[in-house]
Amino acid sequence: MTATIERPKALAESVIPLPAEPPHERAWFGMLAGFLGSVAFLLLIPPGWARLDHLWAEDGARFAVDAIRSPALGNLVEPYGGYLHTLPRLVAQVVALLPIEWTAAGFAIAAAVLRALVALITFAASKAYLRSTPMRFALASLVIVLPAGNSETLNNMANLHWFLLYGVFWALLWRNAPRVPVALFVFLAAVSSPLVFVLAPIALVRLFLSRREVPIAFLAGLVVQGLVVLFATRTPYSHDEVDPVQVLLASLLRVPVVAFTGSERVSEFYPANGNLVILAALLVAALPIVAGLRFGDRAERTLALAAAAYSVIVIVACLVLNWTQALQVQAPEIVMAGQRYSIAPCLFLFTAIFVGLDATPSKTWERAVVGGSRYLIGMAVVVSVFTHLQEPRAVLKGVPWDESLARARAACAGGAPEARLEHEPKDWFFVVPCGSVGR
Repeated sequence: MTATIERPKALAESVIPLPAEPPHERAWFGMLAGFLGSVAFLLLIPPGWARLDHLWAEDGARFAVDAIRSPALGNLVEPYGGYLHTLPRLVAQVVALLPIEWTAAGFAIAAAVLRALVALITFAASKAYLRSTPMRFALASLVIVLPAGNSETLNNMANLHWFLLYGVFWALLWRNAPRVPVALFVFLAAVSSPLVFVLAPIALVRLFLSRREVPIAFLAGLVVQGLVVLFATRTPYSHDEVDPVQVLLASLLRVPVVAFTGSERVSEFYPANGNLVILAALLVAALPIVAGLRFGDRAERTLALAAAAYSVIVIVACLVLNWTQALQVQAPEIVMAGQRYSIAPCLFLFTAIFVGLDATPSKTWERAVVGGSRYLIGMAVVVSVFTHLQEPRAVLKGVPWDESLARARAACAGGAPEARLEHEPKDWFFVVPCGSVGR
């Protein structure tokens, strides 16, 4: 019996290694500085600045209105879209305690802080897999600066679950993580994301290792979310028939291409160059991944394979489950509809890429080839980040929250029984009692 248990434990230890040592005191200070810098970046770039005074989609029309109108405990377990959103609803309950003028800023700041936390987890957990500290820093930075994450999904709780999925991936691989806070993180993420089920295999492997609090907390959240998904009602976006060829093309554009260019640039590159754009992105991504599979140890090879597989699984699942004609590659803006679907798959893809970049030995001809792809990848990402900072479509320019609130108060002063609060995107609004807006 002992041998039967020890064999899977040894296998688990070989694919989920323990970092050589915990972070030094100076490292914690560095991570704190990186965390604060990440939050500042997300809030102060032009699109982030706009979010401080613009409320986005379900943050208002679902989470904020429910926090104002309904009891807190009922809200936390209320499904929407067929699954639980416990963490966004928890944030909404806290924001509802603030003056209503702070609602937009409250959601934006909370989302930025939680996304920076995902970057911090990525940096700390990747120490067991990536030898290079600059490489770990770059991978964690992508959680913050990746252009695909800084338009539709920027600084709102409605789309945070795409980042939470990636954060849970690394939290489950982080064997010497602080137990209680990380266990709480994975539980709240599991009851806030509809795609966490794909990470169940990692949690099951972790059960063979010490510090089982994190995988147990995750699996507990998974069971709760699973029961809700099983019995809740989900209204599909459309009943359009799924086209496998279109799903394949859309997946290739939304992951390897978007990873290096950002979603906005695809509408320029793809019509002009066709599938050559896809082939180039696949080649640049494949070189380091293949190198990682060749030169990495068992843990690195497993991580590269798992991350690449999750990149494929998540994008295909998102497109198939939410398929509409607007997701076809012939659509006017190609990949801008459902831009959020690219986030987690791109981060998983970069994880597989970084494993190869880090694992390739320095004294081989392959290093020259992979090193060339490293510089190419780095330049492509840096250019896409700086280009995205100039992207006007990423900045919200609709009705500001303070203007919407002023209109609602004026309507209430004129005798309206309830206040209508408009917010982004266009034509979204929610209605609350006039007393809630300070009539």
